[in-house]
Amino acid sequence: MLVEDEAVTALAMNLALESMGFTTAEPVATGHKALERLAIDRPDVVLMDINLTGEMDGIDTACHIRRRSSVPIIFISGYCSGEVLARARALHPAAIFVKPVRPEDLRGAIEATARKSCGSNLE
Repeated sequence: MLVEDEAVTALAMNLALESMGFTTAEPVATGHKALERLAIDRPDVVLMDINLTGEMDGIDTACHIRRRSSVPIIFISGYCSGEVLARARALHPAAIFVKPVRPEDLRGAIEATARKSCGSNLE
């Protein structure tokens, strides 16, 4: 699941994920929508923008997700102050990236997260 409020960025990231061979659902733009879709989409990994518009930022949304699911979360942000990073790290995410994210780095993080979650070796 991709949670990204900038439509152009969401489209580009979704296309990149698909080109890497990952199955993707339609990106969501708000924390509330992510929580609604969590049970429906049942993602293997959540890619979460930290700076979301709306009532909840990505970190708040990730807290709610953690209460409902053990799905791994990878944070992605355009900027990260020390305070924001500390809040994000407190949730023990699978990874934290600052935009722009290199596709090969994102792919590696997703694959490592999947291996860890499944307890298997992906090739």
